[in-house]
Amino acid sequence: MKHGHQTAQNLQIEYEQLTTQELHKRYRYFIAKDVHKRSTTYNVRDRMGTILDHGETATDYQDLHDRLEPYLDSALIVMEASTSYYKLYQAFLENGYDVVVANTIKIRSLFPKDDNIDARRLSDMLRLGSVPISFIPGPETQHLRKLVRTRHSLMQEKVRWNNRIQALIDLEGLRMPPFNAFTKTWTRALVTYLERPNASYELKHTFTHYTRVERHLEEISKEMLRYTVEHWREEYEFLQTIPGMGRITGCYVIADVLPIERFAVKKGQKSLRRYVGVVPAFSSSGDSVSQGRIPKGSSRKLLRWALVEAANAITRTKTKLAQFYKMKKKQKKCSGKAKIALAHKLSDIIYHVLTTKKPYVAS
Repeated sequence: MKHGHQTAQNLQIEYEQLTTQELHKRYRYFIAKDVHKRSTTYNVRDRMGTILDHGETATDYQDLHDRLEPYLDSALIVMEASTSYYKLYQAFLENGYDVVVANTIKIRSLFPKDDNIDARRLSDMLRLGSVPISFIPGPETQHLRKLVRTRHSLMQEKVRWNNRIQALIDLEGLRMPPFNAFTKTWTRALVTYLERPNASYELKHTFTHYTRVERHLEEISKEMLRYTVEHWREEYEFLQTIPGMGRITGCYVIADVLPIERFAVKKGQKSLRRYVGVVPAFSSSGDSVSQGRIPKGSSRKLLRWALVEAANAITRTKTKLAQFYKMKKKQKKCSGKAKIALAHKLSDIIYHVLTTKKPYVAS
């Protein structure tokens, strides 16, 4: 059975919804692979859970295919998301086999890492339909995510060099114009100083590097925008109707959220909130339940950054969302918590806009 990336994405979404009986009706064999850079451990089970084959081979598609060929025509394959899995995942996918990827973080919360039994555990979980799935997007989304990560890295580098330049200016005791740093007037004054024969070499070198990073950032931002509009014009235009959602933040959202259907088959907008990382953790003991902090990490930290940036932009508007922010700020007596509450609301709006395929209308 040959399939493309879209069918593979559908399988990732469907797997967690299938019952054990439906899995056993569709597949006869369940194959798990624990993939490392040089070697891969595999384990094959039938519907009853009997181990039919296990062993170790090189992390090479042809070697694994030759070992597993008797089972592949009616098999579901799982491998953990690791630094070495993707090339192998792509090879099996492109040759028409059904493959899902296990969420390593969730797997580790269930049992510790153990190379000797990882494949055996995974194959048993796979046949029972209990493997937590890590969603692997298609090649277009993968490329957009690379553009987003590269752009974000350059943006952070630009901020570091910006701060370094201002520190060197203070160290040199330079008197700059009374304007915000890096405005046109301020920058011209700095360039004029750097053209002097006795100008600080360190400051000159730092400013040169800063302008180079700034140029690269501008180039990749343009490419990211072009690529996003080319592949997801409709979704991008819907997102632009949301207050605070700029051109850049729209790209960040598309890179991490689409296809939105993968959240719809779980708990809808609640699932998206948790994915973004704008839901506080809860702890319970006996009859008491306490609300904790927003987790420092999230499934997609750049997505949360984008929503918080959008929330920052909204606070400077006169929209209903800005009124919501002011109300939360008054309630919580903290602007940071109020912005997270606004990012939480933005997550729900994004879900609604993308699932209904309609522009945002303030209610």
